[in-house]
Amino acid sequence: MIKSDNLKEVLKQLGFTSKGKVFVKSFSNIDSYLKVDFKNEELIYPEDKGFRINERQTCNFSSNENFVVFECVNRLFEKGYKAEHIELEPKWKVGHGASGGRADILVRDNFKKPLLIIECKTPGKEFFKAWKETQIDGDQLFSYAQQIPDTKFLCLYTSDFENENQVNFNSIIISHKDNELILSDNKNLKSFDKAKNVRERFSVWKEI
Repeated sequence: MIKSDNLKEVLKQLGFTSKGKVFVKSFSNIDSYLKVDFKNEELIYPEDKGFRINERQTCNFSSNENFVVFECVNRLFEKGYKAEHIELEPKWKVGHGASGGRADILVRDNFKKPLLIIECKTPGKEFFKAWKETQIDGDQLFSYAQQIPDTKFLCLYTSDFENENQVNFNSIIISHKDNELILSDNKNLKSFDKAKNVRERFSVWKEI
């Protein structure tokens, strides 16, 4: 598990360099960066590059899950997703057949439309518990999808520092897109587009 007492080693594995109490990594391909301030115990995201933070609960060392979120953003940057397309802790009001709450990460496409919702968990028990509950009733991911139904993908994500020398991740990605060809062949099939609440939305995924 990534924790505060092994975070420096994790950052070195990820390509960060230390400048005193601050570790920094630049992403020249997207003109962005990430920083970790050990003195103030802060996880610093590039807000000056358009990165959006709605709530700051994940920007400190208070929870091991925060380090998973930080590592996930690092991986997104490495893959070329721009800072201006990523949002931390988007928050929705209660209603629309969902329980509200905050997702960890929302990724938008080049047209600023919702592409991917990511829910981060610490590795092991917490991650597998969340996946089990997702398979039972949709859990958090489908509740978030009900709030922002245009999202194309849902993801349950975790990362771990294994053997104290390697950072590994595990992600389960759920397609949240209707297949129009399949739907046109069978008018009785359910669709995400017509789902009115979390239960119906989950039912589409479970049955199709």
